[in-house]
Amino acid sequence: MRIAAVYLSHFVYLAELRRRPDLEGVDLIVGDGEPPRRVLDCSPWLAELGVFRGMPLRQALGRSPGLLCLAPDFPFYEDTWESALDALWQISPEVEDGGPGECYLNVGGLVPHYGSENLIGEAIRRILAERSFDPAVGIAEGKFPARAAAVVRLDDVVVLPRDQEARFLATLGVELLPLEPSLLDRLHLLGLDQIGDLAGFPLSSLLSQFGSGGRLIWELANGVDNRPLLSRQPLPSLDEWLSFEGPVSTIEVLIAAAKQLVSRLSLGLNGRGARQLTIRAGLSNGRTWERRIVLREAIADVERLYFVTKTALVETPPAGAVLNLGLRLAYLVGETGRQLNLGDKRNTEVLSESLRQLKARYGYSPISHCVEVEPWSVIPEDRYVLIESDG
Repeated sequence: MRIAAVYLSHFVYLAELRRRPDLEGVDLIVGDGEPPRRVLDCSPWLAELGVFRGMPLRQALGRSPGLLCLAPDFPFYEDTWESALDALWQISPEVEDGGPGECYLNVGGLVPHYGSENLIGEAIRRILAERSFDPAVGIAEGKFPARAAAVVRLDDVVVLPRDQEARFLATLGVELLPLEPSLLDRLHLLGLDQIGDLAGFPLSSLLSQFGSGGRLIWELANGVDNRPLLSRQPLPSLDEWLSFEGPVSTIEVLIAAAKQLVSRLSLGLNGRGARQLTIRAGLSNGRTWERRIVLREAIADVERLYFVTKTALVETPPAGAVLNLGLRLAYLVGETGRQLNLGDKRNTEVLSESLRQLKARYGYSPISHCVEVEPWSVIPEDRYVLIESDG
């Protein structure tokens, strides 16, 4: 499958510039406000001062007295990236979100429409340039080679011809492999610093050293990535916003506004229930406050939705004066009836409902079940696989 990987280095920094163009050229750090208080992102040129993502915030601030430190605004970053992903549907209906600043598109079969894969990459860059982003785009057979091509160039379009992936990857560092830090450290201890060092080993050697994970390492090192594209699907949701005439800091006013918003949203439910409620507030300091609640069951009743919203606002009120307040109901599903048991007989519906709740909260099911696939294999890790449980 021909995949286009989009890579935006320093996405958080670029998102802040998009909101505040006056910060261009400023030595800027976006620091995580919660322990362990590390650098989330920074101006690209600060690498010359030894500032990098993930370093302790106090240590980074000591590198230059003129550094400006901003608290992160995760809801804003999420909205900015979601908007970019929505725009990329103009290119392909199959788009996988790889996290803020990274995504993958299935571009197979698009050459007759655009003329060449280079022009496909340029079309992707044009769409994101309209949103003040200058991404790198790598196109190759599989997600990993495509991403590696994008990361190496940073601000261009790179197309890897078929069967050239392994040659391209050979001299690149093993840090590009999607592996846990502990496993990367282990590779370095073994003197395996380049991807080509791994490609030279037979599959059996990596299986004996790293177990079932050795197969993925060997395949990626040889430029083979058969992992499927996990195309994002638009979630049905309802949104309502209310703006105040001036900054509001009293909880009573926010609760009254929330009640009005819930009443508005209920008109669009049409017999459906929501499994997720998100409360957002635009603060007077330009940042965004957010509280996201995963509901134990789909709720359509106005009074219950209002109770959940009121409780969230009272328990964790916005940290500052509020200019506008918004509510979003997501994961809308049809309401279902429930038949109660006579006595204490257990019902698998309880477990299924719990699994659906976990999937709504995390975006995937963290619970898996074991399935036998190769009982004859001499490698224990290959005899069974874990399959995600959907309830």
